[in-house]
Amino acid sequence: MGMKYGTLTRSIDIDEAIMLITLSTEIKKVSEWQEEALYRLPQSSRNRRLSITRTIRNKFLEVENDTFVDGPFAHLIAAPLVEPRLKRDLILGQYLRSTPLVWESIREVVLPHLESTAIDENEVQQNDWDTFLETRLVEHTETTFSRTRRHITAHLSKFGILEAQPIPGRNIGKRFFPHFYDPDPRAFWFYLATEFSEQGWTSRSLAYITKQSWTRIAFCTSETYARYAVEEAERSALMVTNFFGSEKQITLRGPDPLQRITEAIQYG
Repeated sequence: MGMKYGTLTRSIDIDEAIMLITLSTEIKKVSEWQEEALYRLPQSSRNRRLSITRTIRNKFLEVENDTFVDGPFAHLIAAPLVEPRLKRDLILGQYLRSTPLVWESIREVVLPHLESTAIDENEVQQNDWDTFLETRLVEHTETTFSRTRRHITAHLSKFGILEAQPIPGRNIGKRFFPHFYDPDPRAFWFYLATEFSEQGWTSRSLAYITKQSWTRIAFCTSETYARYAVEEAERSALMVTNFFGSEKQITLRGPDPLQRITEAIQYG
């Protein structure tokens, strides 16, 4: 039995998220940031704009004493030379870090569909989502249950992990087909370094990284692509491999690997 979570009813707009995260590196005081954010957001409803700022602050920003902390994630999102595709993948990673229910849905629903050879057609049926959510959600209504399901499918489609197709003959409703996702390798490095840092690891096996790591699951990559991302990091002198017996081990280089990778992403 997994963790229990609240329902999800607030959507994330990627462009708005990038704009508001960037603004947090320019205006450090939360109250002043919110005032400017409310001015910049295009929605006519003030309540809707307030809801957006709360969601972005809670999911993507770190605050201490009513002041934003300019950590590596926000720093990269605000960096003008970081490409839009890479920023999008960094947003995906942080969204999943702050929304573990969706990360678990990738692990428990999406990846099993992609990896099972017993499934002739890999469509994820509504019943698959419902079975998963029934074991994960705390108290909910029929409405918030269905909104949570729609939140997950909409956001995984938005980030390219699901493909949404219309149902023939119906004006509403969609079918969802999962895909392995190939993120920018640098986004994979960034979140793998974050995972290493938070877990206190100095090294992990290549097999673990490419099959079971939080990062591999979050980006819904194939094992082949995860190995490719690690090899690219080796070529960039950010990771090194060695063997423990017959098992290949991956070690991140430097006293502060996350900072090293952040600088490599920013400056190339």
